[in-house]
Amino acid sequence: MSYNFAVIGDPIDKSQSPSLFRKIWSNNPLKTKLNYSSINLNEFQLEEFLATTDLNGFNVTAPLKETIIPHLSRLTTIAEEIKAVNTVARVNDEWIGHNTDGDGFWEMCKNQLPTPEKSQDICILGNGGAARAIVYILNSLGYHGLILCRTPKGNFNWPEIKFNTIKELKATAVIQCTTLGMTPNINSSPPLPIWLGKNKPVAFDLIYEPTETKFLKEMEFQGCKTIGGSQMLIFQAKKAWRYWVDVLNIPQI
Repeated sequence: MSYNFAVIGDPIDKSQSPSLFRKIWSNNPLKTKLNYSSINLNEFQLEEFLATTDLNGFNVTAPLKETIIPHLSRLTTIAEEIKAVNTVARVNDEWIGHNTDGDGFWEMCKNQLPTPEKSQDICILGNGGAARAIVYILNSLGYHGLILCRTPKGNFNWPEIKFNTIKELKATAVIQCTTLGMTPNINSSPPLPIWLGKNKPVAFDLIYEPTETKFLKEMEFQGCKTIGGSQMLIFQAKKAWRYWVDVLNIPQI
């Protein structure tokens, strides 16, 4: 018996997920029976895809993390709170939505941040699905912060502020959660304030392709330590795999 998985999104050709899962499965005794592909889908194709696919589970990337929700049977508590899904498992012919963004980010950043009591504001750039996940996990751990965005959407635990209203800011960390700077649009970046204080913020970019985005270069120029999204991708993949093996009789990695 073979097990089939994939990543869906639009565009999908630059996704590292297929090669990443092949690496994760390299020591699995069933690795020859574990398949992972990439499928380019838009939101109008989701209903037919879910009704006809033979996949056991799949990952979801931009721009489908929120638009897929109405098509799923149910969500886990975290996915429901965040209102975004990036991992889906088939359970008894139902599609169950999970979100690994928050857990993946925390694994990447937990050794880079001070405790909540010693932390200044955490600055989030963007207010899409990934931003919701990260605000959710950081807020639940006791951190505080703000979200810089083009248009406030509401329903965040932290205040949303338009990019052009803040020129200077002091922060412990800056987390870039938009798709600006992602291949092939590598020359784009969100508007940035001047970072105040002797101790500059740590800069995280969730984008993993390219490895050094325009945002990271600009933050490095301001004297900040920078961290790209490739580590987070690995932690997310391992979390997704655990969700899938929970409902399939497959050996863990």
